[in-house]
Amino acid sequence: MHIILQKEGSVFDTSFLRRASDFEVEIEKIDDVVQVFSPLSLQHAIKSPTGLVVFPLIHIDDPSKLQKDSIRIFGNPFYRAAFSEKADAMSIYLRHEHFNDPVRSEAILNGLEEKAKKYQLGQIRLVGKLSAAGVFIRYMQEDFGKFLLGSLLLSFGLLFLIFRSIKSAVLPFLISLLSIVWLFGLMAFLGIKINLLSTLIPPILFFVSMSDAVHLMNALKKTNAANKRDELLGALRIVWTPTLLTSITTAIGFLSLLWISTEPVQLLGLFAAIGILMAFLITFTLGLLVASISKFSAAKNPLEIPPSFSGVLSKKRRPIVLATVLILCLGIPGVFQLKVNSFLLDDLPKDSQIRKDFEYADAFLGGSKPYEIRVEVADTTLNIWDQVVINEIAKIESYLLNDYPIAKVQSPATFVKFFTMVNNGGLNQHFRTPDNQTEYRRTMRLKNRIDPKRMDNLVTEDSKVGRLIGFFPELGSYETARRNEKLLKFLEENIDHSLIKYQITGTTYLIDKSHELLSKNILQGLLTAIGVIGIILGLYFKSWKLLVISLIPNIIPLLMVAGLIGWFGVSLKMTTSIIFAIAFGIAVDDTIHMMSYYLQNKHQTTNDRIDSTFKHAGSAMLITTITMCAGFCLFLFSSFGATFYLGLFITLSLFFAVLVDLTILPLLLLSYSKNAEKGR
Repeated sequence: MHIILQKEGSVFDTSFLRRASDFEVEIEKIDDVVQVFSPLSLQHAIKSPTGLVVFPLIHIDDPSKLQKDSIRIFGNPFYRAAFSEKADAMSIYLRHEHFNDPVRSEAILNGLEEKAKKYQLGQIRLVGKLSAAGVFIRYMQEDFGKFLLGSLLLSFGLLFLIFRSIKSAVLPFLISLLSIVWLFGLMAFLGIKINLLSTLIPPILFFVSMSDAVHLMNALKKTNAANKRDELLGALRIVWTPTLLTSITTAIGFLSLLWISTEPVQLLGLFAAIGILMAFLITFTLGLLVASISKFSAAKNPLEIPPSFSGVLSKKRRPIVLATVLILCLGIPGVFQLKVNSFLLDDLPKDSQIRKDFEYADAFLGGSKPYEIRVEVADTTLNIWDQVVINEIAKIESYLLNDYPIAKVQSPATFVKFFTMVNNGGLNQHFRTPDNQTEYRRTMRLKNRIDPKRMDNLVTEDSKVGRLIGFFPELGSYETARRNEKLLKFLEENIDHSLIKYQITGTTYLIDKSHELLSKNILQGLLTAIGVIGIILGLYFKSWKLLVISLIPNIIPLLMVAGLIGWFGVSLKMTTSIIFAIAFGIAVDDTIHMMSYYLQNKHQTTNDRIDSTFKHAGSAMLITTITMCAGFCLFLFSSFGATFYLGLFITLSLFFAVLVDLTILPLLLLSYSKNAEKGR
């Protein structure tokens, strides 16, 4: 963690430096803190005719020497990287244990804040994965708690307006709530902790389970029967099979996330799938039980599709097809503009304090993101401190400083430069690698006499492996990957591979790689899910033509949304990639309901079958789509990027899906029926 201490004016003030030094000593006592280092605890050395003279880099207790100290520091790249250019901020670096426990994280963060208050250091800036992760989880939990509650209330209000009955609105609402409660009860029983992605489960499960209940309610209202038993059986004949099929296909869509070898994503996929199947069981147990003892009002549905709609579609076939083709022609090129690019804090509001802290580090202290390269001697007879090896490491360091560029870099070569400077009177102009073997041997005699505090972090005990570490500003994973490619090309052409081996590593590299792999794997998982669902639908419909017809209305909305994401330059990352799997899983439900009802009524004429399908399945589809879109639209009021984009793109996906289901799907079914009749 990078701790930034700020002060109005200059930090080279005795009172401030004393408090900062005491703060540094105190925070090393916090549990899970391994090491703390800063310029306050460093020593400077000069080799004089009388021997080696070692003294503090900063004379905290001697104001008369602070000006000379600041001149020495700002003239030397080994020291100056820890200070802002105006000398109004300085860095303290903290190493802590590796863990994944929010309680331990909070303990460190709270400890730092308390110590800062104790020593009157004002507001400190905490820049690191530890501080960022906690803020992300807090925003997600607050947003989804707030907007889920709003979605619940809005959905209930819409259901009441549509059904015009409290009882009719309560049943789907109650089933959705029970599904969420039961699922989270199961997760608690199994000891599964809530993470960043599992907060997506409640809104997904709420709307999917509501869709099942609304289709059941709609079937009950449309079934004319002399008694309750026949009414229930009639409704079951209409919705049982398609609802079971939609539950299975939606669950498969989420189970495709198990292909991704990242636990939070796997947990999201697994428990979303379990929740969807639980919602189906609750709908057809509790839902039917309530329906068996209740009489639901058969008030006219204001979302009823006119019986003449099929005729309108037949007359407007060509304009509808041309409009769809045109939209796809405009949208598909945007798909090729999609770019995997993640920014660590891109989802946070611009006025978020943690985002301001990271941006401050980027602007004034060299950067907020750590960078690391591992180097290892290729010739086992050598070690890191041999001159030929140091010269190769110096090439890498020079490229990082000047061409990458990275503002702060330290490596074994940095310390050799430091030793050379010490050996030449401590003058900053001698901060360089030795020019010849004689000077190098003389310089390296100082290594055992000077023990800089960070040297043990750069070279292993056997001196066979070393690392270069630095900090650079947030560039985005795409730009970072591009610069890494240029770096690797330079190293391939300029480094003697018989002397050293190298590898980019470290937290930043792993996070960027993880985002890239996750985004790609989620899309691969989506394609797998589409394939598996296609096979299931093909077996159910017993026709490859109907299989193709069932997939077209669900692939078109995905292409439209993907095109919009590409054209508007929205980064493809984990939180946006996962939207496709969610949207496909939800949208495919309505297509299955419409096709199932259409195929059940083979005794009717083609147009009558379409009109009857619109009256039953189409009506329920409009209710669920409007309710879901309204609920997800609330997420657009969030200032947290992940929540906002989830709401935006799922709403657009559902809107496009219902549009295609009401236009393209009926036309495809009409065409299929006519061809089937000609075949007979």
